[in-house]
Amino acid sequence: MRALLLIFCMTLASCTAHIESPENRVEQFYLFYLNAFVSDNHQDDLDSAQMRDFVANDTRLRLKEVMSIYEQEIIGADYFTYAQDYAPEWMAGLKIGKSQDYMGGKAIEVRLGCEDGKSYPLKVYLRLEESKWKIYRVRAGDGYEQDIFDDKAIAAARAYAATIND
Repeated sequence: MRALLLIFCMTLASCTAHIESPENRVEQFYLFYLNAFVSDNHQDDLDSAQMRDFVANDTRLRLKEVMSIYEQEIIGADYFTYAQDYAPEWMAGLKIGKSQDYMGGKAIEVRLGCEDGKSYPLKVYLRLEESKWKIYRVRAGDGYEQDIFDDKAIAAARAYAATIND
């Protein structure tokens, strides 16, 4: 019985050893995403292989749902950058903090470069999905969060869109 328990623990340890660190996943995501965002090459489309690899499934689906609503005001800026646009020269300002435990997942402070060598903060939340750390939530540094998971806001946006389309 002890041998079986030891084998189980060793197998479990070897499986978790192959999970990429949350910090590395966030850095790889933003390196990919910012390049795609500025080049407008559509690799940042929510259904792309890269987005499916880095972003939690329910977050991607919710973003698609919200963006399909005509004249919605839930997403006022890009969800992953909280910006309207981004310049290639700002990418050098990307800084990834250390992850902290948060409700069974991880939270990481991220600083995105912007004009004049400045930066602005985001907080990125991750959870394990398909044995990978995936982004499921992003907040602006001041705590503001776009309401993509607010069912009432989505229902109101749908109702408003229906009045415009009539």
